[in-house]
Amino acid sequence: MENENSAYKSIFKSTFLFGFVQVFNILAKVGLNKVVAILLGPEGMGIIGLFQSTINILKTALGLGISQSAVRDISEAKGENNPLRFATIISVTKRIIWLTALLGAMATIVFASYLSKWTFGNTDYTIAFIWVSIAVFLNILSEGQLAILKGVRQLKALAKASLLGSVIGVVVGVPFYYLFKMNGIVPSLIVSALSSTFFAWFYLRKIKYDKVSISFNICAIEGIGMIKMGIALMYVSFLGFVTDYIIRSYIANVSNIEMVGIFQAGATIITGYFGIIMTAMFTDYYPRISAINKDNEKLIKEMNRQSEVGLMLIGPLVVLFMFLMPLFVRLLYSEKFLISIDYLSYAVFGTLITICSNAMGIILLAKQKSKVFVYYVTITRVLTIIAEIIGYRYWGLMGVGITTIISAVMQFGLLQIIMRKMYRVVFHKNVLFMLFVIIIFSTMAFFIKDLSNVWLRYGLGVIVFILSILYSEYKMRTVMNINILTFIKNR
Repeated sequence: MENENSAYKSIFKSTFLFGFVQVFNILAKVGLNKVVAILLGPEGMGIIGLFQSTINILKTALGLGISQSAVRDISEAKGENNPLRFATIISVTKRIIWLTALLGAMATIVFASYLSKWTFGNTDYTIAFIWVSIAVFLNILSEGQLAILKGVRQLKALAKASLLGSVIGVVVGVPFYYLFKMNGIVPSLIVSALSSTFFAWFYLRKIKYDKVSISFNICAIEGIGMIKMGIALMYVSFLGFVTDYIIRSYIANVSNIEMVGIFQAGATIITGYFGIIMTAMFTDYYPRISAINKDNEKLIKEMNRQSEVGLMLIGPLVVLFMFLMPLFVRLLYSEKFLISIDYLSYAVFGTLITICSNAMGIILLAKQKSKVFVYYVTITRVLTIIAEIIGYRYWGLMGVGITTIISAVMQFGLLQIIMRKMYRVVFHKNVLFMLFVIIIFSTMAFFIKDLSNVWLRYGLGVIVFILSILYSEYKMRTVMNINILTFIKNR
């Protein structure tokens, strides 16, 4: 029982640490989004969204997935207690990161005119994309450096690098929007990427390991496995960005860039703000389960523990956001973005389901079953694209939100079948019951938010929010033996 409590506390500690970092990142982004919404409006948000989607695609495709695959290889090398092996893997990783960063920058410059045409429908942004190559270079470099910090499980250094890189990048980038309006978008993206790279390098240089000289042959031999796994992971991430790119481009062509900006605002809340818990969860989860990937019984326990912690943390946040949604949208953006509520009201339910499905899906990567994972992601992404396009075509943003729930349920069900058949890895009944209870609380808040009587809306909303907090606190105390107030005070 003591080991069980220690395991929960360890998961909660790492999740809380990176959740705390993400909150600060979000506060910085809230300020940035508010500035952009006021100074540039929905059109500016749309342009930023298209640039950012393109950068994400380029850094994922041309980074060859090293920022993800390196985490596993470095973790394994560190666990072997072989200083020479560990130093070699670190050196190989650094060299590959630099090569992929240069590849990303060169490819962006060469295809700048095509990127402009594919993204905006004309070549007016060709010069802008040439400058964006700097942001692509820096993004690949910083993600690779952060991957090394993850691999050696330097969680505090990783948290500081992520926090400072994001916050300073936003603070320094804001003046560009004020001084140059639309023309300040690209410089701001570059400054933000530069800030992230600097702080990742600053904390990475503190890692102590023996400096070794490696030849091209050694780099190729040691790096080929990393690249092979990385390409599979790159494909998965790339497909996710392509999905976002297609949806945004479709909305831009069917409606206009302003509507893309409104959808971007809603998507940022779902993936960025509610992504706090998921990002915090998997920063430490992947290296942790990689170490026990051959023991299915331990994997089942870790998966269920991680899902429980994630649901306990995100449940009250969803309830609070749901009945205060109009207020939050005004606070985060402006009155013009209230139409995004049509999407948000439904899409937020998909987040709850994704917490569990991601905890299960990442086990395939820990077991290096990249082929199965690639097939699973390809099928679900293609179906998601088709569903969301149909949803927007007939029901607008609300249709996209509804299909987000359908996609989440579909992914969860498919993963359950795959994992049960291959490894007998399943969720415990108490986790599924917890998911059900939190969905019930969220559904109550969904209907409460539409009440016309302000006092009744906020009164009932607060009651449901308090009930959700009490439920999470009860589970923490009885299942995890964690007193949340004492834990926060100690942290």
